Amino acid sequence: MFSTNDFPDQKAPRRGRRLKIAGATITAGAMAAGGLVVASNAGASGTVWDRVAHCESTGNWSINTGNSFYGGLQFTYDTWKGFGGQKYAYTADRATKAQQIEIAQEVLKVQGPGAWPVCSQRAGLTVSNGLAVDPYSGGTRPSRDTTRPPVTSTGGKLVVDGVQGPRTNAGIEKWGGRPMNGYLDAGDKRALQARVGTAQDGVIGPMTTRALQRKVGADVDGKWGPQTTSRLQTWLNNNVL
Repeated sequence: MFSTNDFPDQKAPRRGRRLKIAGATITAGAMAAGGLVVASNAGASGTVWDRVAHCESTGNWSINTGNSFYGGLQFTYDTWKGFGGQKYAYTADRATKAQQIEIAQEVLKVQGPGAWPVCSQRAGLTVSNGLAVDPYSGGTRPSRDTTRPPVTSTGGKLVVDGVQGPRTNAGIEKWGGRPMNGYLDAGDKRALQARVGTAQDGVIGPMTTRALQRKVGADVDGKWGPQTTSRLQTWLNNNVL
């Protein structure tokens, strides 16, 4: 799948080439040592997301072959992180099937089916049918508060390392006058947009990113990358923390 537009800082890695094996189409990255491994994570079954996953990874929800795509829906690290997946696991392959579908729905809201340019067409994925799926059908939807302890403080000044982790997010939340938990929800994003003077729609796209870059003295290109994060961390240290 493509990289995130919600945090449009990362380049989209090239999709894995597809191979024909025994009449089935699979992604090259879906081959594990010793053969194909199919995960059996619980979650909604027989849905459009299962069809996307079958196309992307032969339905292996725990796949990680080192090709920079993870899990059944082949998230990049940056997309998984940018859309909040790290509240569940560091990379998508370590999360459950239901959690992967939940984060995929967040991606779908922003990027549309084009986030999976080939497999969305093969699977018939649309915004409507993708969001209609209950990822936790037959199971329990986890609470963010119980899956990752909230970060209620920045712990002082931020380390200026260009990495947008929970403490940097907490600094953004403090700037916006929001409760700090280290995870940027739609309300936090709207508060950030209010601070930089852009439309408060809860989506951090190029327009908001350019306004933020002007605010913190970063290169204004509409792409939220490590340089923008470093300048933001410095600005927060000097003006908020």
